[in-house]
Order: sequence, then C-alpha cells, then structure tokens
Amino acid sequence: MKNYIYCLFSLLFISCVSRSVENEVINDFIKEQADSRNYFNIVVEEAPSRLLPLEYYEKAYQDRNIALATHLVRIKPNGYPPYIWPIDTLEIKTLKEKYKKDTIPYYWKKKDFVRKNFADKDFQLLKTSERIVPNTPDYRKYGAGAGFIVSKPIVSNNKYALFYYSFYTPFGGTGDSPKAILMEKVDGKWKTIKTYYDPNVIN
Repeated sequence: MKNYIYCLFSLLFISCVSRSVENEVINDFIKEQADSRNYFNIVVEEAPSRLLPLEYYEKAYQDRNIALATHLVRIKPNGYPPYIWPIDTLEIKTLKEKYKKDTIPYYWKKKDFVRKNFADKDFQLLKTSERIVPNTPDYRKYGAGAGFIVSKPIVSNNKYALFYYSFYTPFGGTGDSPKAILMEKVDGKWKTIKTYYDPNVIN
C-alpha cells in the first residue's frame, strides 16, 4: 500500500513539474513577443495537437538538403543557413511514439498564463467558433487586440521546446502564417532560436 501511494505521489509530482515547465515555455514566448511589441489579449481555448509542431519540424529536417528556393521544400526554417537541428531523427521518432497516444484535447486555463505578459491584465479565452460582435462591450475591450492559437510544448531534455503557434483574430483579419516555434533554455529563460513555416500557406 505504501509503495502504491509513493508511486501515485511521484506520478503527480512529475506531472506537475512537466506542466510547470510547459507553462514557462509559453509564458516566456509571450513575454518575448510583448518585448517585440506584439501584444496579445486573446487565447484560443483548445490547444492543437502536440504532434503538429513535430510534423513541421520533421518535414523541415527531412528537406534540409533541398535548396530553399525550390517549390519542393514543404516546410522552411526562417533566417539564413547554417541551420541547427538539435532534435535528430531518432529523437523525432521517440517523441512521436510518446505523444501519438496523447489524443485528449487540452483546454488552456487562465491560471496557465502570467497576466503581466498580456497587453491587458485580464484576457479572454475563446473557442475557435466564437466571434466577437462589433459594437459590444467585448468588442470595445478586445477588438483592438490580437490573439493566438498555441499547442502544449514538447520539451526535449529540458533544454529545447517545440510548439505550434498561429495568429488568430476573432473579428476578422489575418496575421502570421502558422508555424512551429523552437525555443532553447538559456540562463534560465526560454528563447526562440528558430521558426518553421509552410511556404504554401498564404494569408
């Protein structure tokens, strides 16, 4: 019985630590965006699959030796070569196996986010089907803001994190193309080191 209780508490502790690290990644990304004057105050409640950014990264990795100017590249890394690939083929396979059974959607909660990282101290969680109606209190409060769709991160060796990100506006308009974000933990903070996008997606 004692062993059972010990195992249960160990699993709960590991789960809480994992969730904390994942939230650190997303909050550091939001702060990084705010420092670049990209402000948000809307988050889409349902997180996309964690396999999505892994698929982006894997395609970019597989196409790494194809000239980026050709139409054969499915997913492109931003910036200029040389590119780094901290997650290799073996780890991609391991991560895909780990998360392929993770099919239960995750719904973001306000407690997942550090409020000061948002343009407004309060912010709104929206379902993707929701739209903010013009000339309503919500429109006046959030209509000038911006939102995003983001997946839970995949964390590799507590040093690299990979997640899906897409700009979102519930009142119309377009923004950045959907992309996978690769972050690295540097001096205790998560920093974006590379993004990967589909050049065939036009906003």
